[in-house]
Amino acid sequence: MHPVGERALSRRVARRLGYWRRTARTQWCLRRNFTSHGPRGAIFGAVRFLVDGTAIVGEHFVVEGYDAKVSIKVAEAASLLIGDDVFLNGGVSIEAWREVRIGSNVLMAPYASIIDDDRHEMEPGARRDKGPVIVGDNVWLGRNVAVLPGVRIGDGSVIGANSVVSRDIPAGCFAAGAPARVIRNLDRSADWVRR
Repeated sequence: MHPVGERALSRRVARRLGYWRRTARTQWCLRRNFTSHGPRGAIFGAVRFLVDGTAIVGEHFVVEGYDAKVSIKVAEAASLLIGDDVFLNGGVSIEAWREVRIGSNVLMAPYASIIDDDRHEMEPGARRDKGPVIVGDNVWLGRNVAVLPGVRIGDGSVIGANSVVSRDIPAGCFAAGAPARVIRNLDRSADWVRR
């Protein structure tokens, strides 16, 4: 065989092997860490999954931890439910100490974080548990967004970069700021899907 043809063949073989290695790693990570998972997931780069409770992910769950490690922690007796077609970018952090629900078609930009427990009392006797964190379908969390305990984000909403979501956000709106507030309603059809 001609040397150029050999190099082309070896590149194709290397690409195919890389695909199968990634697929095997993804399936191993999903089987090892999640109670239930859908097909066609993909995990790239650095990830840290510490799952002691119940964690369920849907179809086409994609994690890209190239630039920074993606971290998911589910405490004992806690639950994390993630819908279909969810994308987590580098540096994303999700901590479920009680209950976190993330809908389908959700995009989480770099360094976005969700936590459902204050972890420490602000003052003696203060309540740490403020209820579950619920992120609706077709939501986009911008870069460095922090979603705090007890918050509900409605379907189709977009949260602007560097926002702190400390109270509920209605469906179909753009919210930003610290604390996040509604800036405007979004004009979109009911059957539109975020990609």
